[in-house]
Amino acid sequence: MRIFLVCAALLLAGMAGARAQFSSFADVPIEINADETRIEGGVAIAERDVVIRYGTVLIYADYAQYNPDTRDVLVNGNVRIYRDGQLFTGDRALYNLETKRLDASDFRGEFTPFRFAGDSLSTLGNNAYLIKDGIFSTSDNSKMDYFVKAKTIRVYPNDRVVFSDVTLYVGRTPIFWFPYVYQSLNKEQGFALTPGYTSKWGAFLLTTYTFPLGEGWSARLRLDLMSERGVGGGLESDWANGKSARDWGRFRFYAVNDQSPANNDTQLNREEIDRGRYRLSLQARQYLTEDIYASVDINKLSDARFLEDFDEGAFRKNPNPDNSIALTYWNEDYTVTLLGRQNLNDDNFDGTERLPEASLDTKRQSFFKLPVFYEGSTSAGYLRRNYADGSVFEDYESARVDSFHQWTLPLSIKDKVTIIPRVGIRGTYYSDSGRYEDLTITETIEKELRDEDTGLTDDARDEITRTERELQGGGSIFRPVFNAGFEMSFKMSKAYEQVQSRALGLDGLRHVVQPYLNFAYTYSGEDPTEILQFDRLNPSTQLPSLDYPQFNSIDSIDTGTILRLGTRQRWQTRRDNQTVNWLEWNTFFDTRFDQPGYGLTLVADDGTFSNIFNRIRWTPISWMAFDMQAQLPVLDSGFTEVNTRVSFMPYQDLRLSVGDRYLEGHPTFPDSNLLDFGAYWRVNDHWGFGLRESYEFDSGTLETQRYELHRDLSSWIATLGISIRDNGGGQEDYGVLLTFTLKDLPGVRLPLSLDPEGLAGGSSGKSK
Repeated sequence: MRIFLVCAALLLAGMAGARAQFSSFADVPIEINADETRIEGGVAIAERDVVIRYGTVLIYADYAQYNPDTRDVLVNGNVRIYRDGQLFTGDRALYNLETKRLDASDFRGEFTPFRFAGDSLSTLGNNAYLIKDGIFSTSDNSKMDYFVKAKTIRVYPNDRVVFSDVTLYVGRTPIFWFPYVYQSLNKEQGFALTPGYTSKWGAFLLTTYTFPLGEGWSARLRLDLMSERGVGGGLESDWANGKSARDWGRFRFYAVNDQSPANNDTQLNREEIDRGRYRLSLQARQYLTEDIYASVDINKLSDARFLEDFDEGAFRKNPNPDNSIALTYWNEDYTVTLLGRQNLNDDNFDGTERLPEASLDTKRQSFFKLPVFYEGSTSAGYLRRNYADGSVFEDYESARVDSFHQWTLPLSIKDKVTIIPRVGIRGTYYSDSGRYEDLTITETIEKELRDEDTGLTDDARDEITRTERELQGGGSIFRPVFNAGFEMSFKMSKAYEQVQSRALGLDGLRHVVQPYLNFAYTYSGEDPTEILQFDRLNPSTQLPSLDYPQFNSIDSIDTGTILRLGTRQRWQTRRDNQTVNWLEWNTFFDTRFDQPGYGLTLVADDGTFSNIFNRIRWTPISWMAFDMQAQLPVLDSGFTEVNTRVSFMPYQDLRLSVGDRYLEGHPTFPDSNLLDFGAYWRVNDHWGFGLRESYEFDSGTLETQRYELHRDLSSWIATLGISIRDNGGGQEDYGVLLTFTLKDLPGVRLPLSLDPEGLAGGSSGKSK
């Protein structure tokens, strides 16, 4: 029969006239239950099915001794200790209730998702453990599919694990040996190996070793072996300071002794490139005070093709990276910025430099406590526009001072119709002006003619005529700008409670209609063709903004009068006790009473009426979504663009995605009809298959193909990927990649984590 040892000990102590040795410790009662209990020399002994409870500590064992003087608990046989959500099991342990020190032999433990075991285990401080001759893994199989065996393992739960004399086993086969490994449990640190093959690099092995430099600061050493390119290496570092991580930074240096710099898998001509190639980049933000911070974005490249060859992910996002330093003061009402921008890659890329430029941006706010609101922006700086070597355009520069101020007056008519009139003024000064003009140049070339019969020679002259675009400079110029307009909208709605459809995800339906218009008039005192273009409007398929300061192409401002009409519609229903948008539809177009030319920008649609735009998003059910953005020349001549995408999951093991981008008749961009298709099929618990393809109907080209075969290896997921890309003209890129990813810890890399995201060219691994 089970008894409470505490009660018995107090009773015996009282009968003997001794002191009560089993009182509570730190106001927490100690409770010992067992089939047999006794007191020997002031030590409580319990045998068979022993259960000890002390606060959050719970101990099970076959045999236990408790010394109330030293607060030591000695347990033997089938020992299990639950402490702060962690489990330890073994044959023998000594645990002190006061110091919380634990010493154990032949022990095993776990804290999700890790499991570990060792010949001995002891605590280091209040929340750390030392394991000798131990193993460490995330595999929960009875026969672990991988584990790390080390001479010593120091475990700091929720922080880090430190190994010494480490051997990595896959199954029972040793794979790697490391003298020392530091593994953070909340950052991706450790070794990463990525083998593969691409037509651009040949066979390759990318290796990184990540290690800590301090609190919130880690670094990565890189060494890459590429059969076609040679050896590359570098250093990368990421850091974040403060609880909110407002201060952060990222440093990247990578260099390669390129054995094939002329390798070109595209149809574009390639300039001569030296073998020594590199990338140096630094991005950081540092708060100097609570409201003042500095920003740095530096990117120095050895040549224009480096990102294309060694960091294709970054190349697709931004082939011409920025180089700037800024100091910003942020306030709830305004922001002050001092910006310096210089093109460090001016031999290879075009760029606009600011040497420097200061700006003040005032947010919309009440104007002297009146119902009128004010917003504005003012900037002053020295600007330079430089072009890459070999460009047909000439560089130009100018000092510019620009100041914009606008007032708005929100009005509401019977809480149904909203009208917001606005009026603004702007003044811009340029120390230099100019325009490009087409010049006809005639050259006379002298040559020698030889008579084949007589052998006599005679001089002759040929005249060659060509047209060049030349910048004609001018003096200083001041451009006044006046803008005015108004926005108006109202909203109507009607509910249809009788509309019910489980198949379409409808539980009642509410239709909301919001017609709107935006009228904008702008007067510019100077033609933008006379103004040097720094902040300019670039060619696009989309309509430019009608409002200031949202329209921030300062140097392209032109006289014009435009009315934008549109209607927003939403069909809403109830789902999971919430109101969701079942269907959203926005239709609008512009009427141009006076079409602005925006300077040298080629206007894609210069008719009186713009295309009619339709933007639709339909999510009838949770596993299906349809998006469409279309513009059609219904009212006037123009071009056609239709972009659609539908994604759905017909059943839980299959995901499909189909999209199409169609463009026809645009004066700047080529016609295109690009179809892309993606799918993932979970075949069973162990296998999965994914693919993504894109086909260009206009050229009849299967542009990209990617196929992935996934195998679940219990603790790991192995992926075999094959990619093929057609660059046109018979040029193709192709590659094969084998990766292994820890299933339980996708963000943590133990040794031999083959990360599929490691193929980011010059930046292995995930970035912040």
